[in-house]
Amino acid sequence: MTVRINPEFDTANVRQHYQTDNRVKVHAFLQEEDATSLLQALTKETEFASAFNIDGANGVLSDAEMRQLSADDVQNLQQKIYQHAAEGAGFLYGRNNVTGPHRDPGPQLLADFAAALNDEKFLTAVRDISGHHDIQAASAQATRYLPGNFLTRHNDLHPDEGRRVAYVMNLTPTWHPDWGGLLQFYQQDGTPRDAWTPLYNTLTLFDVTHVHAVTFVAPYAKVPRLSITGWFRTKAL
Repeated sequence: MTVRINPEFDTANVRQHYQTDNRVKVHAFLQEEDATSLLQALTKETEFASAFNIDGANGVLSDAEMRQLSADDVQNLQQKIYQHAAEGAGFLYGRNNVTGPHRDPGPQLLADFAAALNDEKFLTAVRDISGHHDIQAASAQATRYLPGNFLTRHNDLHPDEGRRVAYVMNLTPTWHPDWGGLLQFYQQDGTPRDAWTPLYNTLTLFDVTHVHAVTFVAPYAKVPRLSITGWFRTKAL
């Protein structure tokens, strides 16, 4: 199946808004039918693994491996993750790698979405929007934020990958801002700026130099925060 970008996508209009602060929200990015199909694929067909950081080292445990842990083991793991996060760096969220050398098994529809972003016509549009004319490809990972998940303050600069523009394709139909899971932006000195709610079928684009975070998801969040994220980059996948 081909994942179709909304034909009303207006590169010139998006560029105008992006260039105000090197970030923009594009509402109704996909045709509605395709956004619905992607949501179903994320909800019913995608296997996620919990990615986290402990003592400066990244770790990954599949959902099946997490279920095998005792309640005490899970609690101890969370305490270590939170302790590191309290010092200013850390993350805990579910992911499925759609592109790259370590691709995870997943529904074809996720790969079809990545292919839509990597279509030369759309890559040309992103080059025009961002001013980064050296962009060559877009990576993709499916993400799931459950209660207790978060991503602390950071930027997305990564010279080895040549990242230029980050994106978040939001696919949760209803999200209350009191549940957390907001895309929070900061000044370079750490002063909070504004926070963006993950609105359904909205593509967020922002320059990788922006300092940002995904705020802690509250225990009372009713649904997972689902999205596809990645970077438009200068190097091939």
